[in-house]
Amino acid sequence: MKVRYVTMTLLLFRTVPKLEGFEYKSLLKMSTEEEHYLSPKCVNGIKWIMDVFGDCVDTDLKFFGFVIGFISLFLWLLPLIPQLLHNYRTKRCEGLSMYFLLFWILGDSCNMAGALLTNQQPLQKIIGVYYVLQDMTLLFQYFYYTRIYRRNEGIFCNRSNFFCAVNNCASIMPLLAVHITPLINSTAIVPSIFVGLFVIGALFSNKISSNSLRHRPTHETLPGNRRLLSIELGGQPLFHGYYDVLGYVIGSVSATCYFASRIPQLLKNYYRQSCEGLSLVMFYIIIGANVAYGLSVLLGGSGWHYILRHLPWLVGSLGVCVFDVFVVIQHFYYDRLHRNKDLTEQEGLLEDID
Repeated sequence: MKVRYVTMTLLLFRTVPKLEGFEYKSLLKMSTEEEHYLSPKCVNGIKWIMDVFGDCVDTDLKFFGFVIGFISLFLWLLPLIPQLLHNYRTKRCEGLSMYFLLFWILGDSCNMAGALLTNQQPLQKIIGVYYVLQDMTLLFQYFYYTRIYRRNEGIFCNRSNFFCAVNNCASIMPLLAVHITPLINSTAIVPSIFVGLFVIGALFSNKISSNSLRHRPTHETLPGNRRLLSIELGGQPLFHGYYDVLGYVIGSVSATCYFASRIPQLLKNYYRQSCEGLSLVMFYIIIGANVAYGLSVLLGGSGWHYILRHLPWLVGSLGVCVFDVFVVIQHFYYDRLHRNKDLTEQEGLLEDID
């Protein structure tokens, strides 16, 4: 579910080399003092963007990408709100997969941990904490409405009259119809998660092995006589230090979690033959946010070196969109299927009456 704009700043990939022969005028006229505080590699960048987000925006294309990324950041503040409201109104969370929530929380926790470990800007830290708190609220709703609320509702009805019991039974029967499925349906969720992780790992390993002949370890001397292992790709270092590697690893783990989270949700929808309980607005916002984020990454640079450095974020955004689109398709398909089934049953009852 979701690669966030804050994740991008976990890497120290804040500057992209300019193309040779490419001249560009600064987007904003800066004073000599402002230029002094900018990175030596980003003398023509916008100062406030560099200060707040740590991104070197020194071309119109990068600025357009930054605007799209900012839209993505705004959208990522909203997606869980429709689902939280839907759960509160219906007092149910049976449509959500617990593994979907757990993987989502793990991915956002990686975002927050990366922002804290790499000492990012306060804004990134606050957003990272906000995502985790929002996820924990949704997880609390899930356990409360599926475990505590239903149990208390049953106790209340046992102490009430017969009509309460009848109403409670009528409300629970659809849930029983959902949960009474073959044993293989419930036990296949966990293996499917590991299969998904294996496929993702294979894709990453194939990508790395295909370029292994071009990768060669070198040692780079940094200030303080500190020597760090780096990997060169086409003569350019892929990683520039331990924090660079740390950001890449955290981003890869986070992207893997977001990517794998959709598998159990898709399977649950398939076994239930329904998407009831899921907020379609949530998935619309997620798709929009991921598309905007993926475009902002692609507009931030070019070349295989840039793509490889940002591969986890592209997979975790544009790749996840494929699964989210399938969820939307499932919703319309099962909704139409149930409506046609209801019409068929109504026609059958009318024929019996006649």
